[in-house]
Amino acid sequence: MCPKPLTALIVDDEPLALEGLRLRLEKIPEIKVIAEAVDGDQAIKLCQELSPDVLFLDLRLPGLNGIEVVQSLQSDILPLVVFVTAYGEYALEAFELNAIDYVMKPANLGRLQKTVERILERHTPQNSNHEKFKLIKALGESSGVNITELEDWLVSDGPLPTNYVQKIVIKSNDNEKIFLPVKDIRWIDAAGDYMCIHTEAETHIVRITMKKIASQLDERVFKRIHKSTLVNVNFIESIRSLKNSECIVELANEVFLKVSRNFSPSIQKIVDLNRGQAIYL
Repeated sequence: MCPKPLTALIVDDEPLALEGLRLRLEKIPEIKVIAEAVDGDQAIKLCQELSPDVLFLDLRLPGLNGIEVVQSLQSDILPLVVFVTAYGEYALEAFELNAIDYVMKPANLGRLQKTVERILERHTPQNSNHEKFKLIKALGESSGVNITELEDWLVSDGPLPTNYVQKIVIKSNDNEKIFLPVKDIRWIDAAGDYMCIHTEAETHIVRITMKKIASQLDERVFKRIHKSTLVNVNFIESIRSLKNSECIVELANEVFLKVSRNFSPSIQKIVDLNRGQAIYL
């Protein structure tokens, strides 16, 4: 006897995109599309009425966007969420909501089949799959990494992923979007309501708070050395002590950054982390 297919609600304000997604999902026997919605309010209403197993959701919608739709749904009626979108910049927010997948448009049949396999493992875990899912869930809760990334990591040879961003999107004056690798950032300092993000080649000025940008960066790499300064420890070339427990860190090209007394323990942590990875003469 074939298992009962999972029910799905698909949401997109573009008729052609909605039809294309429905036609491709109809070719996957494990999924049955039971309703369609064209905006956020309609999606919430149908979720409340039909309680679908899976929600295939566009991000940019009239009224409430996809993120707001998920945030508005009560936990007892929240289906497994798959974001299907043309915009990659929302991936971090999506996975913070524990979305099971983030599919870029146009979603082909093979990509959707892979998504459905993940959904089935999550929805009906059995035997070893059940134990694997419990372990991944626990690791995800403790590390903050979304479950989809951890599933991919299990079958790879790569390091354990983190929940920190790897690139920062910066808008230039001519509305160009610059994707700046986080590993290239040497230090960040505050200038009023703006942050100056320094790389070896240039400085980018963005409007963001120190608290927000620090929360998105790996605290093991970016250390707070002053109330208005973050430094990438990988670029520190020397540390020189001053009076009153203050010190100076030096980066390449004669960049000197002062470490305030309140943040001096951060420097000791840098020394401790490098102990055993360097030769002390």
